[in-house]
Amino acid sequence: MLRSIAGWITTGTRKSRCLPIHSRTRYSTRPTSANEQPVTQDPVTDSTGSGKKGRPPGTYAIWAMEVIGGASAFIYYLHLQTDLLKPKVKERLDPNKYTPLMLLEREPLTADTTRFRFRVNRPRHDSQQEELVDDIISQGLWALDVKDHLVQTYRTYTPVSYSVSEVVNDARGLREGHCDLVVKRYPRGSLSRFLHATRVGDHIEMRGPILTWPYSPGAYRRIFMLAGGTGIAPMFQLITRVLSNPDDTSTKLSLLYGSPSESDIIYRKELDALADQHPDRLYIQYLVDQGPSNIAKCARPDKEMLAAFTGSFDSSNDIMLVCGPDPMLAAICGPKPIGPSQGPLQGVLRELGFTNKDVFKF
Repeated sequence: MLRSIAGWITTGTRKSRCLPIHSRTRYSTRPTSANEQPVTQDPVTDSTGSGKKGRPPGTYAIWAMEVIGGASAFIYYLHLQTDLLKPKVKERLDPNKYTPLMLLEREPLTADTTRFRFRVNRPRHDSQQEELVDDIISQGLWALDVKDHLVQTYRTYTPVSYSVSEVVNDARGLREGHCDLVVKRYPRGSLSRFLHATRVGDHIEMRGPILTWPYSPGAYRRIFMLAGGTGIAPMFQLITRVLSNPDDTSTKLSLLYGSPSESDIIYRKELDALADQHPDRLYIQYLVDQGPSNIAKCARPDKEMLAAFTGSFDSSNDIMLVCGPDPMLAAICGPKPIGPSQGPLQGVLRELGFTNKDVFKF
């Protein structure tokens, strides 16, 4: 018996080197005339009349002013040193090494899922680097390796959107753009907790683009997609890519998208808008485990439902894409091993007669 959708989806310190702060010798700037003699004072005695020498009046005030002034200078020095030592980040994609991208926005999408927008610059004068990035992105769906520099681990995320503005910053010779990542916070997910702890202005190290699924316009008659939770990310990237490409006018898209509840459906407004704009090319069926819902079926994606969903599947012209939590993949098509391997096809899709070449797992 398959698990429900809800079950699938829910189941150091750097030392700063500082220069010493030296005390300053005070010099009098008051001119002395030829007839003027230096002013002498009698020793100051204490209030007991013991004759012991005390400190001249105002000494403590002078010391206090020097301490405050020295502290202020020290703080300014530290601020200046910190600013000078800040890395001059380029904030651009590089498939060969990690580069820092600045977080521009955080937008909560559900109770535990957030969209993170990062700034991505494009160098106008580094054509080789720009061509490499463009070439990878043009080949199909792509992703980014996101690194947690605190524990030196990484995880691969698929951007839901990516754009480069034509507005040019001539001072730096860059075209500014952005990419969006949708990340769900898992209690035991180190990368997801790391990203959810970031603040706007922070820099996160990323590497990519990394080609995950090659695609060319018109390669398939119909693309069937089965997604759960944040597994909508590669599907959304593909849907927007296909429907916005003037050279890809015949490919039809069918999406079966499961979430725990209606409020957990990620990018619902954007998906509905695309379906309204392309009713003859994009079909969407939402599934939820917790009802009631006016826009989704409260049901499990079992064998009967998937048979009806893929009834018109043509192995020679169509393909099935699957992305979601590990338990979902195990039940639908079998687990996906770490790395590029797809692993053997198992689960419901195998029972329905699908083969390895018919299915791609993210």
